[in-house]
Amino acid sequence: MRQPATGPESLGTLGEARAARLMEERARRLAARGAAAPAVTAAPVLLVALGGETFGLPLDGVAEVLPAEPPCPLPGSPPAVLGLRARAGRVHTLLDLAALLGLPLGAAGAHDVLLRPLPGFPAGRRLALRVGRALSAASPLPLPPERAPTRPDGAVAFHAALAAPTLSPASGAVALAASGLAAPAAPSAPDAAEGARVAVLDLARLLRPLATPSPPFAHGA
Repeated sequence: MRQPATGPESLGTLGEARAARLMEERARRLAARGAAAPAVTAAPVLLVALGGETFGLPLDGVAEVLPAEPPCPLPGSPPAVLGLRARAGRVHTLLDLAALLGLPLGAAGAHDVLLRPLPGFPAGRRLALRVGRALSAASPLPLPPERAPTRPDGAVAFHAALAAPTLSPASGAVALAASGLAAPAAPSAPDAAEGARVAVLDLARLLRPLATPSPPFAHGA
């Protein structure tokens, strides 16, 4: 009588090579189940702290970050207009970001963010934002609709999660073109509960009320 096969022959018609391939495919499928989905990040932003919140300014709209200094007052200007600030022969109208967002003014800001000219604004008008602190550059991960606030502010483009290690302070005069700020950090699909929440601002919507020419706002050289 024929004895039962043992060893590799016990695989029967399956074949040892095919069995090995099936085991490898199974191992890959199991590994894929535990792998995190790749992060889909938004365009880089400049992170700024304002009170107890963190906001993101589109990095392509930022020209330079400087230590705050007392501006030249503009009598009769609205509360959001702090005054004028000169830089490299150009005059910028300095705006209080907290006032623009309707937030408590709190302590004096530590940095001024000089903005690039915005499309649709009068030629030569240069604006800057006074912020609590400029932190770093980062690539935010937009929150899914179910995790985003139900009533976003009008100037907020979207809300995002951000890994905490990217929040490195920026100090001194920082020219973005000279890479004075930390390079954008791409999060590896962090859980929104584990990272900081960031409200990324739409600069055009935020500053649209200032697009109409009026006496209190300066035009740079």
